[in-house]
Amino acid sequence: MLGKLLLDVLPYDPDEERRIREVYNRVATDTIDTIQGVVQQVGDSATGGGHHSLPYILGAIAAALVALGLFIFMVRSYRRRGEQQLGFTR
Repeated sequence: MLGKLLLDVLPYDPDEERRIREVYNRVATDTIDTIQGVVQQVGDSATGGGHHSLPYILGAIAAALVALGLFIFMVRSYRRRGEQQLGFTR
């Protein structure tokens, strides 16, 4: 019953799947061609790059370690202060 109702409402296009496959194939081909072109451009222009960013990476790691150390120091001092206050109130 519901199937007949939907067939009456929704038009059936027998060539729809073929058109969808053609669009997917065209998009896939264009995408692959674009990626190959970009890879060739990057491959041609890359001459041992990456070494200039090493100081920035090491600096970021050092800054993160310093921040972690400061955070641990603040937590320890906060806990000590809390323990001292508990000692005075007892």
